[in-house]
Amino acid sequence: MSKNKDILCAKYYIETDGELARVGDDLAEIETTGKWSGGTPPTELFLESKGYVHQIEEFEKGKGYVTLAIPMINLDMENSAFTALWLYMVGGATHALISYNKSRLVDFWFPEKYNKYFIGPKWGIKGLKDYLGVPEDEPVLGTIVKPTSGLNAGEVAEICGSYAEGGLQFIKDDEKFMNTPHCPIGERVEKVMAKIHRAEDKTGKKVLYTPHITTGPENILKFGEAAMKAGARGLMINIFSSSFGCLKMLRGEFDVPIYAHCGGKEALGRAQGQGVAPEVVAKLARLMGAEFFRSNILGGYLVGGTNEEIESLIATMRAPMEGIKDLVPALSGGLSPKNLAENLKAFGTGIMALAGSGITQYPGGIARGVEAMKGVAAGYGKETKRNEK
Repeated sequence: MSKNKDILCAKYYIETDGELARVGDDLAEIETTGKWSGGTPPTELFLESKGYVHQIEEFEKGKGYVTLAIPMINLDMENSAFTALWLYMVGGATHALISYNKSRLVDFWFPEKYNKYFIGPKWGIKGLKDYLGVPEDEPVLGTIVKPTSGLNAGEVAEICGSYAEGGLQFIKDDEKFMNTPHCPIGERVEKVMAKIHRAEDKTGKKVLYTPHITTGPENILKFGEAAMKAGARGLMINIFSSSFGCLKMLRGEFDVPIYAHCGGKEALGRAQGQGVAPEVVAKLARLMGAEFFRSNILGGYLVGGTNEEIESLIATMRAPMEGIKDLVPALSGGLSPKNLAENLKAFGTGIMALAGSGITQYPGGIARGVEAMKGVAAGYGKETKRNEK
């Protein structure tokens, strides 16, 4: 059995009617070499390639965590880093065997020297705040352009202009905005940026707008080029609709911050104890070059909104990774002036606060909604400073 120190560790939550250790052994074997069938003693290379159980944490009969050790010599990190990770942790029979009832990938890690095969975020929260001129003790305030249809490029631009003039410094398209004939990417970005530049001249505050350019691999660079030529300073894709590979291509080609929309991750991990945990998705997105990744909020309307769940996800985004910047938590899903302070108190100001309908449906309209969000953020910052004295 290999005891190669260069290993990929993949940690799973398992529920089985049998023996947890036996399940671990089966998984380690089937996810790497399988059984030796050469008719002679196993070769040295076979033994070096064979996975094994790194750790078992059983807290109840047949329930617990199994961490597999997968030798890195099996993975083509230089050419296919993400593909290799996904293939060995998710893409095999890991979740398909009948010897257990539940299987959920909850974490993974590998030697830091392999981080060089990943590009990571461009800024991190400190770089983002420096770029936008946001004080350290305040969150970045942002919003979403909604609704997703029935708006032409000029109408989208008017909305974005009102947000920017109101003082919001991050704007993203709704995740369902596509490159439609009535609102094509190039025209949309050009008109939005014209309004943003006018707003910046008035307010003196920089604004980052990330247009949604989700498409297939065959068009992703073309769409990215169209957005960049029109003046975009950042981009946005859905990482499941476009792929993690598209995320890497955009980050490498254009060197701009990318909002990695994660709509769809619940299809992988909403069922308790099964699938792929959101922390794993966030870590993969971070490695592949995402700048922003969504987290739920306290008092929100989407799953994953307990204090423990949000803290765990944000901790993954901020965990030290050699040569890889932190991933900016974008808190959304019902955020408004009413619950912003509660979420800042729980998760700090090192976040981007995204309020959609919390602003657009605020009494008095968008301008009042923006003003209310800014008031809460500034007030929280002042309170923090008072408490530090």
